[in-house]
Amino acid sequence: MTYLLLTVQLLDDRYHGLLSRNGPPEWPPSPFRLFCALVAGVARRGELEGDNGKALAWLQGLDPPIIIAPKSREGHRFTRFVPNNDGDNPKKVDRQERLAAKLNIPTLMLLKQDEKPQLHYLWDIAGRTDVPFDHIRHAARSLVALGWGIDMAFADAKRVTEADIQNFPGLRWYPNRGEWREDGMLRVPILGAERQESTLQDLNECHETVMARIEHGKPLHTVNKPRVYEQVFYASDERPLGRSWRVFELRNADGSRFRYSHRRLIHISGMVRHLAKETMMNDPPRGVASNWVETYVAGHAEADSKDHRQLSYLPLPSVGHEHADPGVRRVMIVAPIGDDAWLDHVVRRVAGQILEPDPDQPDPFAGQEPPILVPMTPQTRDGVVRCYTEPANVWHSFTPVILPGHDDHKPDKTRALIERALLQSGIDQPCEFEWSPFSRFPKSYSAHKYGRNKQPQGYYRPDYLQSQTAVHLTLRFKSNVQVPGPIVIGAGRHCGLGLFVSAKTSPSDP
Repeated sequence: MTYLLLTVQLLDDRYHGLLSRNGPPEWPPSPFRLFCALVAGVARRGELEGDNGKALAWLQGLDPPIIIAPKSREGHRFTRFVPNNDGDNPKKVDRQERLAAKLNIPTLMLLKQDEKPQLHYLWDIAGRTDVPFDHIRHAARSLVALGWGIDMAFADAKRVTEADIQNFPGLRWYPNRGEWREDGMLRVPILGAERQESTLQDLNECHETVMARIEHGKPLHTVNKPRVYEQVFYASDERPLGRSWRVFELRNADGSRFRYSHRRLIHISGMVRHLAKETMMNDPPRGVASNWVETYVAGHAEADSKDHRQLSYLPLPSVGHEHADPGVRRVMIVAPIGDDAWLDHVVRRVAGQILEPDPDQPDPFAGQEPPILVPMTPQTRDGVVRCYTEPANVWHSFTPVILPGHDDHKPDKTRALIERALLQSGIDQPCEFEWSPFSRFPKSYSAHKYGRNKQPQGYYRPDYLQSQTAVHLTLRFKSNVQVPGPIVIGAGRHCGLGLFVSAKTSPSDP
């Protein structure tokens, strides 16, 4: 593997770039910000129309780079007040009335002894013969800052192999197109052939509006902000990549929200799974195996399967506020990592369809009309969905975790079964856990199957899970790693049992 390596060395161990005017911090510095710094450096030399500018035009057409950056933490936030030139008024002599607040949120690099504050950007150029390397290197050496103007830096470019970068210190950040999160989205430059526009062209146009802002005798002209870029999720060991998910709202025919009892949430899971199976039998993706619907969509593992992959159907009880009614109003379909195309194929075809009740369940909707599946876009800022998906260091189970066996009321056996459940569920980040029969959420049911009067209580379970031990869990991931959701653990993880909620939930409407 051959890479184009561009290394930026900052003169200080802190960085001030933000994702927006009021934060949060941008770390690592995005490829788009690096590209802007390169364009500024080349333009300062008056070489943007020459070969160096053409080299940057070539660079913006590459796939997003891998980034290697030092570990970091957020520094102390403070606000500075600076003169607001837009508010200059000769009639107001008092300068204090013309100050604008500017939020500072430095990112502090946690450097080891003798480690330099360096950032490495790696583009895959294996097999390419059109690399304008000398001009890219010249553009890199024109860079003077990365981030704010106070983030002084210098840069250089090299060709390297995989072996050359093995011992680079720092975390590796990998781009994942098609993944959307509340955090971790970095801007990258693009060459939009279909729209006949590019990041470089857009930056030039923005610069022209700045230069033409002031015209004698006329009001200030509008200044354009950059708009031609793509947002890509970057994952690392500190920001692990989670499974892909899509969410539907349950709606009545008149558009109002439909509510289903969270105690019987596995019924919703079964109905969505049945709908997906029936739909995919008539319209599967191209090139899938003949048993794909049975194994992947319906989740029926073959006897000799060693690496079974399947969709999960997770009804989401409403959470996020102490007074929230925990009824189910949303359902999430979750796919294994890397199966975004299959997930989208299923989601597009079940969207807008009506759930069919199980004939074995007498009147599951209590006289109501069956709900309609209305898709929510990943960018929708839904408070309940965030509680299940927002990265967090601590997670609590809302529905009990069904362990892969019976613990015989022995703590050592319980611990061993929990560790096995974590492994089977793909939780590979080191974590500590504690268990209890009771949930940390007052409106969630306990893990007990029966109450003191020997009557059934708690969440309905499928027959094949009746004999297994259930517990409520709290997970604390080590090294303050922020693990994204959805997190579902245990033998019932594909039907909504063992579903976890982020400990940093925020209030939301039920």
